[in-house]
Amino acid sequence: MSKLFSPVLYYLVVIPISYLPFSVLYFLSNIIFFLTYNIVGYRKTIVRQNLRNSFPELNQEELKKIEIGFYRHFADFLMESIKSITISDKAIRERCAIINPEVPDKYFREKKSLIVLCGHYNNWEYYAVGLAQQMQQKTKAAYKPLKNKFFNKVLLKSRERFGIKMLSMRDVPRYFAGNGHETTMTIMVNDQSPQNPRTAHWNTFLNQDTGWMKGAEKLAAKYDQSVLFGCIRKKKRGFYEVTFYPITDNPKEVPEGFVLDKHAEYLEMVIAENPQYWLWSHRRWKHKKPF
Repeated sequence: MSKLFSPVLYYLVVIPISYLPFSVLYFLSNIIFFLTYNIVGYRKTIVRQNLRNSFPELNQEELKKIEIGFYRHFADFLMESIKSITISDKAIRERCAIINPEVPDKYFREKKSLIVLCGHYNNWEYYAVGLAQQMQQKTKAAYKPLKNKFFNKVLLKSRERFGIKMLSMRDVPRYFAGNGHETTMTIMVNDQSPQNPRTAHWNTFLNQDTGWMKGAEKLAAKYDQSVLFGCIRKKKRGFYEVTFYPITDNPKEVPEGFVLDKHAEYLEMVIAENPQYWLWSHRRWKHKKPF
């Protein structure tokens, strides 16, 4: 029975919901917010600890405002992610607009491949579904496979509908080694907690010692790919804008850690603008600096 649960849930619940208009989805989002925040209290302890440590200068009322805003946005994110399964190309272009496409276009004309770093900020699912068809480069994205094989397949199908190619994190080095002839853009969400804190790059991020996985920086240097930060901002409910910021065109020449420090700097900048839109329920700081 348990093996049949995932397909049944998907086809009888998730798919019908994904065809609902946005007005109905946001009505459902309001209900989800009430349940997750007021009844279930989903990861409230983690959210509150992360906020307190990240913004020690804020008072309790200010932290509470960010906390409530996070849960409201998180409910919207869940509904928007379900909608992305069946959203049209026209709709996703309108809801995930590229503000400065001339930046990646420049590299395409120069036949220079790109790595785009981003974080769990605003709606990264729209990023995956809506970016590739607006880029001239062949667009790839690294992801961590889900343990549930059925929903992992669903995730890949949803994200790859309009041209992006998803790469398992373990396959990313092999892909870079074998595709040097292509002009590509590779998206990496790089604010996950590192598996091994001793091999991570450490800096100060949101007032805390923070470890970063080095893979993106190493790949950029090894294959001489320019690095951008890709920021997705919320314009209004359900509508987002992507802006690209340069990190380096010479990854082989910059000091070790430069790329990751600049990524952290940009990410902290946009979080400061609207902190409620970052994924505060994530156990980002579960590892302590080992030295």
